[in-house]
Amino acid sequence: MAELKLPHVTNIRDLSDEVSRRTGRTVVLEPREQAPSVCGACAVTESAVHVFYDPWTSVLHQDHIIAHEFSHLLLGHHENRPVSALAPAFITSVDPATVQMMLGRTKYDEDEERDTELLASLLQHRIIDRWLRSDESSGDEVQDRVTHTLLRRREART
Repeated sequence: MAELKLPHVTNIRDLSDEVSRRTGRTVVLEPREQAPSVCGACAVTESAVHVFYDPWTSVLHQDHIIAHEFSHLLLGHHENRPVSALAPAFITSVDPATVQMMLGRTKYDEDEERDTELLASLLQHRIIDRWLRSDESSGDEVQDRVTHTLLRRREART
């Protein structure tokens, strides 16, 4: 994790500028209803990276989907990848002719997917840990109350 030299943030969405800087493309976060077997996807064009996530899932799950797609990009998986068969289902807001690469998240049986999921989990753990120690809201009132209650219980045991 340390070798990635990522900025300290308390929300994964705040890494958009850093991912944009590293890929040389604008990051566009796009809530998009997903097919039942897909949680998220990432389409790379010459000038932008479109990260698609399910708007109907919890904010915490949305953030993990975004962390997963950002992890693909941080690990360089977008550099030599063909367009996926999933592309037509996602790129209604992007000209299909401009899509250079499409990553779809449907399974975890490949080493690349496991590495990506591990990095996404580590990123989220680090971000959530920072957020817990801040006064910042996650944007989800119920999540904030539950999380801070659990944190108080954890601190009381230590």
